[in-house]
Amino acid sequence: MLAASCGLLLTACGDVTGNNQTTTTDTSTSEKAKATTSQLSKDYYRNVINDGQYKVSQSRGVSLSLNSGYNIKAFETGLMNLSHSEFPTDTYYFQEGQQLDAETISKWIKRSSGDNPEPDLTVSDPEGLNPVDNGELEPDKRAPKYLSQILEQNYMVKDGDNFKLAGISIGLALNSVDYYQKVQYGAEFKTDIQRANLEAEGKKMANEIVARLRKMEGLGNIPITVGLFEQTPKDSLAGGVFFSEGVSKDGAATVANWKDINEKKVIFPRTDGETSNETTSFENFKSQVQSFFPNLNGVTAEATYSGDQLIKMKATVTTQFYGQSEIIALTQHVSDNASKYLPPNIPIEISINSIDGMEAFLNRDSGEKEFQSHVFD
Repeated sequence: MLAASCGLLLTACGDVTGNNQTTTTDTSTSEKAKATTSQLSKDYYRNVINDGQYKVSQSRGVSLSLNSGYNIKAFETGLMNLSHSEFPTDTYYFQEGQQLDAETISKWIKRSSGDNPEPDLTVSDPEGLNPVDNGELEPDKRAPKYLSQILEQNYMVKDGDNFKLAGISIGLALNSVDYYQKVQYGAEFKTDIQRANLEAEGKKMANEIVARLRKMEGLGNIPITVGLFEQTPKDSLAGGVFFSEGVSKDGAATVANWKDINEKKVIFPRTDGETSNETTSFENFKSQVQSFFPNLNGVTAEATYSGDQLIKMKATVTTQFYGQSEIIALTQHVSDNASKYLPPNIPIEISINSIDGMEAFLNRDSGEKEFQSHVFD
């Protein structure tokens, strides 16, 4: 399950010239293309395999520029989950984005060069989507960079013996905090960005990106889903969330039917003083685990809420010990107390880690009572 969620999801590729026109855009696959027959669950897409190999994008790893690994994973998996409604997993097949290459994405996430006839292409570009630098250096006066990264995913359908492109999802990773330096190699400063401003700028950028995609060969009528993702600050232990999604159909050059996504992530143990049933449940679980192995480095969890409803939880237990008998005993103890104390009727994943990496993994699907576990040799 972990391999499936981590291996499917990197960004896009293609061949785009400086005037937004494409010279070679592949919207179909070769005669040797096939799909994986196994589907781990209806939450996952089957993948298109070309000439016996998984086809990665030329911009693989571009999203590593986000603030943290938590944001990277939430951005990539979140866009795939957001795509389910427009591109169902029982009909569509997944392929990493093939329309936007790393060079194109790099240009688009720079600042616009505005009317400057000779822009500094290291920081701005005529195709840049972030605002022109206004020259101000104070946090409340400067023009912040809203757009941090762009992610593309392609969704294919069967076309005889081949597959053809039938949908595109675009994720825009937006900054809730824009980090910058007043002078090169100087101290880091930051500008906080309100959600309302982020949403307005994100929707404007989404329309521009869709308009550019429509000019590419073969993409004139492809449905395009766009999701706006707010990444968390560098010091946050939680990943960001998608907060709005829209779609462009029938060749439209803009995004319509925007819908709010009311999700948030909370880290346990909480440091803001708020209490709830979930807070009490987690504290009881944490206490029982730590009393069994008092030298644990920590027990934390990331809880995802839709509105006020807890919908899933991912917990991490970090230990200094990594002897096999200790790990087995700890895993069994964690399983017992997770079943007893953690919230019921939601999917929960628990990782037990040491300095050598993951030592054991436990999970429980929604509606189940007992945890499944695996101890790594």
